[in-house]
Amino acid sequence: MAKWSRYNTFVSNDDGGALFFNARTGALIKLNRERRRQIEEPSELSPNFLDFLLQQGYLVGDDVDELQLIVDTHEAARKDRRLFSATIELTEGCNFRCLYCYQAHAPKHLEDQAAEKIIRYLSRKMEQVDHLHINWFGGEPLIRLRTMTVMSQRLAEEARVHGCSFSQFLTTNGYLLTPSVAKKLAELGIENVQITLDGNEESHDQLRVLASGKGTYKQVLIGCENVVSAGMKLMVRINVNRWNAHQIAGLLADLVSHGISPVNTVIHAVRTIDHGNCNETISSMMFTNSQFAEEWVKILRVIAEYGFGLPTLAPRAYNCTFDLPQTVMIGRDGAIRHCSSSDGRLADLTEEGGEINTTSLYDIVKTRRPIDDPGCRECMYLPMCMGGCSYLQELGQEKCNPERYVLPELVRLTAGQAEKSV
Repeated sequence: MAKWSRYNTFVSNDDGGALFFNARTGALIKLNRERRRQIEEPSELSPNFLDFLLQQGYLVGDDVDELQLIVDTHEAARKDRRLFSATIELTEGCNFRCLYCYQAHAPKHLEDQAAEKIIRYLSRKMEQVDHLHINWFGGEPLIRLRTMTVMSQRLAEEARVHGCSFSQFLTTNGYLLTPSVAKKLAELGIENVQITLDGNEESHDQLRVLASGKGTYKQVLIGCENVVSAGMKLMVRINVNRWNAHQIAGLLADLVSHGISPVNTVIHAVRTIDHGNCNETISSMMFTNSQFAEEWVKILRVIAEYGFGLPTLAPRAYNCTFDLPQTVMIGRDGAIRHCSSSDGRLADLTEEGGEINTTSLYDIVKTRRPIDDPGCRECMYLPMCMGGCSYLQELGQEKCNPERYVLPELVRLTAGQAEKSV
């Protein structure tokens, strides 16, 4: 015998049919009126359609514990040691003074001694895995391009010696990305560059200015163009707030005019977070999670109109890679931290590349499970959220992903884009 999955969602269509989505498997089908009627009257399901529903996870056996299947997926990801990923903070310094930034911009950089510890640490990890992934981070990492170049070349050589594949991404504000810098990054093997553009020129230059107060929009647009011209992939991040939520179309038009297209670029719109450092005026311009979700859907419609991809509705094995033991954030002092948004210290590195002085936060971050929270265990969005953001939880903010507030709208958007691509 079989039962309906607890993770099914029906989204009605105007023609009497429906979109049928399962959050645990990511299955999404369009039902005509007759197929919908059959599902609402299961006794009329044909054997072939019944088998299809079972294969896609809309139906599961009576003895199947779907929550345990989700737990098993998460545990498999935790135990997967094929990949080790490290985000490396090259500097706390930055040439920008973004209104909402949580960093102090101290002129403190990754020094040679700490860099050596990190290289030894990652070299030891390469003995245990098949692939090493590095994300270069800051502050603004390009103000320490020489350090990044030396470390990248050293790590590439270590990977070659260990027979380990090696990939690199870069997170930058984009202001220093001249054609020559972009060419050098591509030669180093940087595959993907993330750059933030917060809406059109007016909103971006209100939010993301140089230390001198000068706007940065036009120069960052050129930096984006230089990235794709050098053959690297681009992710444009938009930190959405009340200043820029209605200015996204102008940004996308400007990106397209600079050679940015769905072929080489992903658009990533996220909620601007108050990390506890914002004054009342700035904080008042930020959305709550549910408010952002409503704006997000509108923004995604604009993104889809320009032909760029939408966020996947596929289930995930974990919420954030920093929750996993095989992903670390390494600060410019050589300490292992919680994540790229938090200075929470987890451990220090020894001269030999080992871990020492493990803190209580290490156990909290690296051993927590998505189902530790009773609310998450009962939530139908668990396969898409996997327990939410532990950093937001530490801040005392809502940890859930915004999908929970607008899933029907996301299902419609995803189905619409899929039909256009056929």
